[in-house]
Amino acid sequence: MQVKENGAVFKAILPLRRMKTVAIIGFKKSGKTTLLTALSSRLKQQGYRVGIVKHCHGPLDITEKDRLFFSDAVRVAVISDSQTSVITRRSEKLADILAGFDADYVLVEGFKQEKTLPRIVCYSTPKEKKELSCGLEIGFVKNGALRDTTVKKLAGEIMRKGFNLPGADCGRCGAKTCFNLAKGIVAGKQKPGACAYAHSKSRLWINGKPIALNLFVDGLLQNVIGGFVRSLKGVEKIKKIVVEIPGEKT
Repeated sequence: MQVKENGAVFKAILPLRRMKTVAIIGFKKSGKTTLLTALSSRLKQQGYRVGIVKHCHGPLDITEKDRLFFSDAVRVAVISDSQTSVITRRSEKLADILAGFDADYVLVEGFKQEKTLPRIVCYSTPKEKKELSCGLEIGFVKNGALRDTTVKKLAGEIMRKGFNLPGADCGRCGAKTCFNLAKGIVAGKQKPGACAYAHSKSRLWINGKPIALNLFVDGLLQNVIGGFVRSLKGVEKIKKIVVEIPGEKT
């Protein structure tokens, strides 16, 4: 996702792969990375593709060898025969990053302020546990008390209860905000399908803000854009289409 500063940007992604997402939160040195690594390995062993998003404070650690040219560039990509790494000189929203993921499960480390997905709390003291709780918790892990049985149980919880809401706060589900709906889902009083986005296969952002699509508009986007792309010479099997249209300059 890219939002240009000099004008509006319409961006649509279709079709969208459904992913189950969960945040692993906690204060510094509370065991977040240890838990994330264990859960990632567990899900991978079961044949699932796992994505990871990690939040860190301050600038990224760029190696001394690459620091010189990175200081002058807005975006740097490093491509090898088996891997690609891209670094952009700006912070992006979690929703924008998740939109570009193609995985079965995504584990998000950090982002305590995000209220659109369930969370597993890593804590060292009862005070930390209480402070980090907001009604989105599907599990707790005390620092130093992680066991294989705990990892197995939490992996199962992620498979059953993982989700991610768009943060549009459109109110079409009947809840005032996505946070309210998310709490309802975790509590078992609502289902992710209550979200207006849940049944659409497309995603639409305007000026970086997610726009909820009804099924008619969703189908229209797929038919119009998909039909146009399929008519282009050289286009083979389509897995995903990304369209970006800049708006008027301000």
